[in-house]
Amino acid sequence: MRRVWIFSWTLWALLSVFSLSAVPAQERFDREEISEAQLSADRMRFDSQSGDFLADGRVVIRVGDLTVRASRGTGNVEAREVHFAEGIEASGSWQGDEVDLTAGSISLYFSQTPTYIAEGGVKGRIGRVFVDADKFYMKGSDIIARGVRRLENRALDVTFGAESIQGVISGGELTALTAQNRVWLRGRPNAGGEMVDIRGDTAVYSVERGSVVLSGNVRAVQKGRTLTSQSIVYFPANNRIEAIGGVARDGKSPDTKPARITIDLKRNERKAPK
Repeated sequence: MRRVWIFSWTLWALLSVFSLSAVPAQERFDREEISEAQLSADRMRFDSQSGDFLADGRVVIRVGDLTVRASRGTGNVEAREVHFAEGIEASGSWQGDEVDLTAGSISLYFSQTPTYIAEGGVKGRIGRVFVDADKFYMKGSDIIARGVRRLENRALDVTFGAESIQGVISGGELTALTAQNRVWLRGRPNAGGEMVDIRGDTAVYSVERGSVVLSGNVRAVQKGRTLTSQSIVYFPANNRIEAIGGVARDGKSPDTKPARITIDLKRNERKAPK
């Protein structure tokens, strides 16, 4: 009975310190539902002087509508940060977007703009964006991902991959993206189920412009047909490509003069300027 009482006292001490009600208004989270962190575990050690804690065995933290489960966690209640390891499961919502992620480790920071860093085989979804990466960092609506095997925007049916990606997820959708190094893009299938695969050095996507611009050693392939160019603009909404500068088609040498070619991927028709 005494053991349960001690644990309960420690838990309530953590909850009282983790409460963010005393944070100045300009530093509070944008969403009122993220107002405190509730931590529970089978075993817990808490240093009231330093604020450090260690939680072990069926560790669960609830932050607003987000729930993170792990077998072990550490953190500091004064710094308002928590670190989990050994098979992480995160579910619920984060900044209003639905979350369902697994990872090797995850860190949560609540001092200012809500931030989390997931590492080690990060897989799952945020809103309608699906991710498979070595590392995934999200601060507010801004994201940074490393070693991206897959970043899929289900709203557009477009998938990205790259060594490094920065972007914005807003309202559950990928609204902006900059990808660098070993960039690839898989576009929407046409009526025959054929998809276009595009590779390049960099890619920039903007929902406002409705396009993805790939630059540097760009190569687009669809059903054995190949198009290389200095730069390619892909329009996901109408599944169309515009290649600009030094265009080469189906293995031929690139044009010596800047050129533009438009390819309608839906109908497999090519439209070249006169």
